[in-house]
Amino acid sequence: MKLLLTTIGDKCPRTDLALRYLYGVIADAPLETTLRTFPDTCPDGEIYDEIVRGRYNLVYLHCNEKNEYRITNLAEMIKKAVPSIAVIAGGMQVSFDTGYFMRKNSWVDYVIRGEGESVFYNFIKTLVSYEFDFENIPGLAYRNAEDIIVNDYDIPVDMDELPFPYEKTELTGKVAYYESIRGSSDRTLYYQSLPDASVRAASLNKVCTELRYFLVKGVDKVVFLDRWFNYNTERAYRLFEYIINNDNGKTAFEFRIDGDNIDEETVRLLSEAREGLFIFDIDVASTNAETLAAIGRRENIYQLMYNVTKLLQSCDIEVNINITVGLPTETEALFARSFNKAYGLAEGSPVHINTLRLPKGTMLRKESSKYGYLFMNNPPYEVIATDRMPAPDLIKIKMISNVVENYLGDGGFKSSVPRMLNDTGMKPYDLFSRLTEYIYSNGWEKKLRKKENLARIMYSFATGMYDEMDDTLKLQILQEVIHEDMETALNEDLLKKFERKGWDIEF
Repeated sequence: MKLLLTTIGDKCPRTDLALRYLYGVIADAPLETTLRTFPDTCPDGEIYDEIVRGRYNLVYLHCNEKNEYRITNLAEMIKKAVPSIAVIAGGMQVSFDTGYFMRKNSWVDYVIRGEGESVFYNFIKTLVSYEFDFENIPGLAYRNAEDIIVNDYDIPVDMDELPFPYEKTELTGKVAYYESIRGSSDRTLYYQSLPDASVRAASLNKVCTELRYFLVKGVDKVVFLDRWFNYNTERAYRLFEYIINNDNGKTAFEFRIDGDNIDEETVRLLSEAREGLFIFDIDVASTNAETLAAIGRRENIYQLMYNVTKLLQSCDIEVNINITVGLPTETEALFARSFNKAYGLAEGSPVHINTLRLPKGTMLRKESSKYGYLFMNNPPYEVIATDRMPAPDLIKIKMISNVVENYLGDGGFKSSVPRMLNDTGMKPYDLFSRLTEYIYSNGWEKKLRKKENLARIMYSFATGMYDEMDDTLKLQILQEVIHEDMETALNEDLLKKFERKGWDIEF
């Protein structure tokens, strides 16, 4: 019996990790199992050809927000070509409204719901033993003649019982994805979670043993997918301590951190870490108390801001600040205030603007009418408008987000932007709003990928503003600051090319 575990899209960390876990739990089964991820750029026809040529008996297709449409089309093609193939779908995307999904997609025979490891193990076990005991497998959905049977979710997985995801599969690339907890202490209403989202953590001994593998392999970065990693401050402290004490001088570790839960003792420990060892992603969401209450977050943002400020002042840690547009009760003016505070909190660090999504399984999706939400019917389920933020305002902020990401996303203009804010006295949101209008009105939004283009656009934009202030001296100084940022962002050859071409825009 031949089994293919596959998905479409090579840039989804959770999907990559999920497939590795599934492979790990059935690796010793009497099957010929292949694990294959097809890149986004691979046409559906080529994927279909390869799967059919493989003469598989079972094909497992892992779904996420980005690939569900392509996955279901692929399932239809496979089933039409080879009706005897058992098509299995899995992933959080099909774990909710599973009956509807199977009615809509008649070519899907089975669905693995929720945390899939034990469900998939039991499913494969009943197949290879020819028992076909589907009704007694929690978390499985299947067809019985004309009926669709959707079993209740399985109990949450014990993290210590999961195999190490890189034990049976090769570690490819320079980045490894890892999780040490499941469930979430974050009760945010737009976060997708199963009915029983209790936090379960792998033991410290298991985590340290597995982290040792990455350190010995010398991977560039280990990204923890935990939400939030520091839900337990003592546990987080011990793991930070282990990483610091076993630092190989190369590997970086990235965590999603609860900013409210950073204590003084942890800050003192992190101050001992080398520069580049840790990267923290902190979700501020909003600084508006009414909005925070509506999404189930703590209403007092000041503890988070104090903790993050202390962290940045005391430690050489890269911090990414995330805020979200489209949240309940928030207007453009309130969002602008959140952006300004987030920028002030993270000055010199990247600020990322995310557009709210309402995927299946989120409480806010169920309460969408309460806040006048209009959102996409298909993945990625992005919000289109709210009762406080009409579509044009949200689109404007998405345009600003594009510009902010290019100028601040990797810290490339960490000196130039603060200089302009200081010279003009403008607030960050107003500055980026004007810069965005300047870029889009000239049709340059497609030219933002290159740092040299960004530098020339910024200088051209600043020229008009500084002319209004009648302050050419400050413009000359800004030009020097932009050039200094370019020295950091570009290699020597690109910098020389930039200098030869000069500052004039010639798109």
